[in-house]
Amino acid sequence: MLLNELMESEASDDIWDMCWNHFVLNDTVGEAAYAAVPYLVEFVQRSVTIDWNALALISAIDLARPAGPAMPSRLKQDYFQAIRALPQILANHPQTQWDELTTRYAASCIALGRGQRELAKIYSDLSLEEGIAWRMNRERTS
Repeated sequence: MLLNELMESEASDDIWDMCWNHFVLNDTVGEAAYAAVPYLVEFVQRSVTIDWNALALISAIDLARPAGPAMPSRLKQDYFQAIRALPQILANHPQTQWDELTTRYAASCIALGRGQRELAKIYSDLSLEEGIAWRMNRERTS
């Protein structure tokens, strides 16, 4: 029901809060989160404006997957197909200007779709301010 509401209506903060609470709790995921990923990817593809929450949720679910329960075989094909489709979906999305959070989580999802889990984690965890501080520190020590 939650995913149907997301797909059929304007995504509100309340819906996103429910998604986060239902699918990712304390960086742990379950079977429902795995089933949600293809729907979240479809939501991104259909949306005129990308909501960073969808990308962050996809990223969080996939990054938590190795520590989570085994994915049921009935979900694997759709799940991994959705993850692999993300880079192309984001490249072809009609919205050409993204804010910092959307860009950050889009980069994480692109990295996941290309098998770069460590980069995905860095993009997901590192804020713009932290990235700037890291770069400035690196330039000072070079």
